[in-house]
Amino acid sequence: MRAMDCRVFVGSLVDASLRADAIVNASNPEVALGTGVSGAIREACGGAPYQRLVRSAWEEEFDEPLGPDDCLVTTAGTASAFRWVLHVAAVDYRKPDPETGGPSGPTRIERCTRAALDAAEELAMSESAESFVLGLPLLGAGHGGAGETASAGAMVRALRGWAGPTRQVSTVVFAVLEEPTARIVRAALGL
Repeated sequence: MRAMDCRVFVGSLVDASLRADAIVNASNPEVALGTGVSGAIREACGGAPYQRLVRSAWEEEFDEPLGPDDCLVTTAGTASAFRWVLHVAAVDYRKPDPETGGPSGPTRIERCTRAALDAAEELAMSESAESFVLGLPLLGAGHGGAGETASAGAMVRALRGWAGPTRQVSTVVFAVLEEPTARIVRAALGL
């Protein structure tokens, strides 16, 4: 099993210079692509037609709200910067998180991170990829209310505790929009 390289990228998750094979959508249980990260993904992947593709895939595969251990894998629609989008329910407005009382919390973020890693590993294995780059936003940090520091900490705990079957996911890149946030993620990673 090889070691995973973790990096921080200052820029948009949908930017081609991220060089990701797949990116993670910090979604909700019904995979509605609203604002923030989800909105950027929706626009990069084709707008309203992409939202319909995602909803159709969700109804076909799950037909019930996504839980924190679920990951819906879809194509990237019309995007050419990455091939897949991994949708996890990092935020749930239907019921308060037991840890924070808000729409997201550390345990939910950890579970969503592991679900995305597992799905990325399956994709990498099915593609027989020698290397696979996964782009991650800070799950639950914005609309989820968890904040950048708590999100980064929870996601790094999930990364450290995760052991994919063969570790085909060679690189994880955290995409953040500002340098102060990048410093928070670097600190959590110990970089």
